[in-house]
Amino acid sequence: MKKSLLVIVFLITSTMFPQAITEKDKQLHFAAGNITGILGYHLYSDKHFDKQGAILASLATGFAAGTAKELFDTAIQGEKFDTEDLAATVLGSFTIAISIPLFEEIKNKPKKRKRRPKNRKRKCGV
Repeated sequence: MKKSLLVIVFLITSTMFPQAITEKDKQLHFAAGNITGILGYHLYSDKHFDKQGAILASLATGFAAGTAKELFDTAIQGEKFDTEDLAATVLGSFTIAISIPLFEEIKNKPKKRKRRPKNRKRKCGV
């Protein structure tokens, strides 16, 4: 089910952004989204957060990095805010957020054994 959902999302996004495959700038934004997605997932995937929290953190860091880059381009370099660059960055973090849980190993936690109460040996009064 998860793998078929991943294939469907990939097909939809590849038809929506055909220029994203050929433009070098979009490829760099996609790669930056991958890196920030991995960073966000790794930081929040420890034992204090569940998988859904790590996935949302991955998406949020990709969105934050893309928005920060576009705001930097707008304010400092005088370019326009490019929503397609932002979409490429978020799409990069989205692919990481979806693909990491698909390929993670399921760790079986060892079960704790219940200990029997110690029987005190009774001395026979013979």
